[in-house]
Amino acid sequence: MKINRNKKTLTLLLTGCVLSIVPANAWALQSHGAPEGLYVHQMAHIFAVLATAYWFWDIRRSSFHGRGWGYLQIFCVLMLTWNAFAFTGHAVSATLAAEHIFSETGYLNKTLIGPMDLHKTVFYLTRFDHLIIVPALFFLFIGMRSLYKQHNQEVEK
Repeated sequence: MKINRNKKTLTLLLTGCVLSIVPANAWALQSHGAPEGLYVHQMAHIFAVLATAYWFWDIRRSSFHGRGWGYLQIFCVLMLTWNAFAFTGHAVSATLAAEHIFSETGYLNKTLIGPMDLHKTVFYLTRFDHLIIVPALFFLFIGMRSLYKQHNQEVEK
């Protein structure tokens, strides 16, 4: 059974790698139509903050214990941080004047034009939100994996 599952996982992984090479352009970014798209997107960040804060609070107040629940709490804190970071970045980028950004080849290749002030520095720093979201998703993964292993150990007893 385990060997069969490993073969399926390896096949799926290799298929995904091959398919990811095929497209000429596969951008993971999209712009939102102004201004309604940004409003809805910002509201989604607020909703995500509220939902994640509730989840963190619910884990803390409950009798859940174990390593997996601790990892999920770390995930919640990182997601709260990421949402605040992203919300701030979107708000700052909406107020940044168009002449402060140079774009020679399009959406993905932008250059921030100096001199740098606080507004531009906040805009620049919020572009590094992936440094928060990637570890957050990692903690989600190891938290869920730990809960799965804990469940399997309890079932085997």
